[in-house]
Amino acid sequence: MTMSKHEIERALIELRLSGMAATLDTRVLQAQASEQPFLETFCMLLQDEQDLRRSRLTERRFKQCGLDERLTLADFDWQFNPKVPRQACFELHTLKFITEGVNGLLIGKPGTGKSHIA
Repeated sequence: MTMSKHEIERALIELRLSGMAATLDTRVLQAQASEQPFLETFCMLLQDEQDLRRSRLTERRFKQCGLDERLTLADFDWQFNPKVPRQACFELHTLKFITEGVNGLLIGKPGTGKSHIA
């Protein structure tokens, strides 16, 4: 059975694979232009779906967490408190402590930037 592109898009949406549906046209054109094997193109479509789901999950979690704004280490004012150990903060940001099975702990007086770093 052969499905039209429109039918494939509808099926993807019905299966709740909207990430794949959104990038289907682009991936088909890329595959045609570069003569990619089917599995490589399919893997790229799956990656698109995974990326969209991760992005939506991150957005949903951020909305649920109750924070007013999204802050990153790139936004942190290191001049505000030069005593904050920059290298240690970036090391915590890698989350390496999780795979090592140890705890990450931020301690300090109020107003020193712990919440921003967390």
